[in-house]
Amino acid sequence: MTLNAEKFSQGMTTQQYMEYIKVNKQPFLDIYAATDIPAEIQGFFNNLPQPLNLVVFTSDWCGDAMSTTPAILRLADSTENIKLEVFSRDDELDLTNSFLPENRAGTTPVFVVFDSEMREVSRFIETARSLVPQIDAMDEMIAKEVAGEGDNARAAGRGKRTAYRVTHAKEWSTVILNEFKQVVEEGLSLPQGQRPAEGGTQWPPQD
Repeated sequence: MTLNAEKFSQGMTTQQYMEYIKVNKQPFLDIYAATDIPAEIQGFFNNLPQPLNLVVFTSDWCGDAMSTTPAILRLADSTENIKLEVFSRDDELDLTNSFLPENRAGTTPVFVVFDSEMREVSRFIETARSLVPQIDAMDEMIAKEVAGEGDNARAAGRGKRTAYRVTHAKEWSTVILNEFKQVVEEGLSLPQGQRPAEGGTQWPPQD
């Protein structure tokens, strides 16, 4: 399965995706609003030699998507040099998996950057790699907080993680956008035959 220009045009805009969201809608909106785009990143995308096409495969129920997707959509909406199309990962599982190694099938979200002729430039998977220790620390802290809540622990933990992501949205979005910019910049610097550059998390994790 390939992602050609016709398929690309069938995605959603940010506004359409916001209307589509059924789970975690308010946290998504809060994180989108809290995202500040650093001047260096804004300048990089505003001064690209050619516009880029960005495909986003995302899931509204996913915690990493809750943090990563609104930040990158906010960036795309801030510049004329990114043409954005958003797809539900759950509706496009096979297509999403075509951009993932076999051992990471089902991972969400996935961001794929193409040049104006739909030749792949870079991929950014899940979230910023440097955020993983902070996410792990969040999970560990909240697991301890809800340990005594019995049957309610899972729901309580989910709510606390959502609140934590919203509270740290500005800080985390900056980290995400920095890594996203780096992988796009790397992809653009590579000869066509050596693309795509790959960024985001890794599995299994590497030191």
